[in-house]
Amino acid sequence: MRALPRLVTAVALVSGPLPAVLYLCFCLIPVGVYVSRPAPHRRDGRLVPRALAMTGTLMVLLVGALPPGTALHRPPLWSSGLSTGLLIVAFTVIIYALMHLRSSLSIIPEVRRLVIGGPYRLVRHPLYAAEILAAFAFVLVNPTVSTVLVLAAFVAVQLLRARYEERLLAVAYPLYVEYARRTRRVVPFIW
Repeated sequence: MRALPRLVTAVALVSGPLPAVLYLCFCLIPVGVYVSRPAPHRRDGRLVPRALAMTGTLMVLLVGALPPGTALHRPPLWSSGLSTGLLIVAFTVIIYALMHLRSSLSIIPEVRRLVIGGPYRLVRHPLYAAEILAAFAFVLVNPTVSTVLVLAAFVAVQLLRARYEERLLAVAYPLYVEYARRTRRVVPFIW
């Protein structure tokens, strides 16, 4: 005898398809932006900023691709729900920031226009902040030595990337210096 199909609960929807759809948008939006964006006004063509940009971009993929290792501790049951919530927040912020940046999006440090509205009113680097939050959410439920080390390296790389971008923006837009003085780097109201 066949069993009746189970009803889809709100929790199942939020913890399964919703983060996946948000992640898919996170992957597809930059592709569309890159195809239609104008040439930059300024670019930091030095090796270190370019290498940091590529490393930071690829490190997000590395956290999820690491083979399972020995867990540092057994996460409590509630950490899965917290992780899912953090992922939803992170990918929502990422999509909002990408939609606000539009044609100014770049992997390497480049300047197309000064963006200080939308999520950039709260922090200078909402994309990096949200990517760090997403990586933390993954490590929260997969706390192995390798994921924690990659997370720490990822945070360091993203903060270095931010510094190179800020230098370039300050040169291209004198207004950026004042904006940076009154706007936190990655954590609203704190840092």
